[in-house]
Amino acid sequence: MKTSLTLAALVASVALGLAGTAVASEKLAQEKQCMGCHDIKKDGAAPSFKKIAAFWKGRQDAEASLMRTIQQGSVATGGPHWAKARMPDQAERPLVSEAEARLLARWVLTQ
Repeated sequence: MKTSLTLAALVASVALGLAGTAVASEKLAQEKQCMGCHDIKKDGAAPSFKKIAAFWKGRQDAEASLMRTIQQGSVATGGPHWAKARMPDQAERPLVSEAEARLLARWVLTQ
């Protein structure tokens, strides 16, 4: 019985932690002005995060490539770009640290 309760508590805490990370990542995307052009499900001035995740699905370089684009913008990285406007570099938007870029890239890839 004690083992079952411990296991249930562990599963619940992991689930809550993952949900908290998702909420924190969406909030970070708003703070870094990502949501000004991107939406989670709909295309706008930029592709949706869902479409970006589908594009990168299964690619080993997905996280690193997204991190570079998040930090440097699309022109500097020469990365995939299919939006109506280029993704600005950090001179035109809030700075994104490496840790923040990693968190955002991982969040985008889960959409």
